[in-house]
Amino acid sequence: MVALIALGGFLPEWAIFHITRSLGLGLVVLGLMLMLRAGLVSFGQALYYCLGAYTAGILMHFYKLHEAFLLLGAGTLAAALLAALLGALMANYRGIFFGLLSLAFSMILYGVIVKSAGLGSTDGFTLTSPTFFGMALGESSRYALFIIACVITLV
Repeated sequence: MVALIALGGFLPEWAIFHITRSLGLGLVVLGLMLMLRAGLVSFGQALYYCLGAYTAGILMHFYKLHEAFLLLGAGTLAAALLAALLGALMANYRGIFFGLLSLAFSMILYGVIVKSAGLGSTDGFTLTSPTFFGMALGESSRYALFIIACVITLV
């Protein structure tokens, strides 16, 4: 990871974009792998990823909160609260029943989002760039975002 950060200053912007996105998606895969190692098959893991992203997006779009780390914390908290609630409901299920129940809850959230005109239905809604400690980063700051993604992944 240290070598990746050191070489990041020399990489083209498209490579930094793909690596940063891969680090974010890798966290989702890590959660899925932990569940598989525990013997649980989940088809609805995107539910928590989606809820965290929409929580941050709603706070940015409707409540004009643009601080990236507050948005990250709010999204994580929303996903963790829903995970605790659904975890209590699904704790007694195993095998295919657990997998299908997780898929069902994921599809419920999908249905709510798709049918919600306030959230842009299937088109979504437009967001501005977040700020980091009150500073807006321009297009030339992809390397800074890359370093932040690496640090969050390490934590």
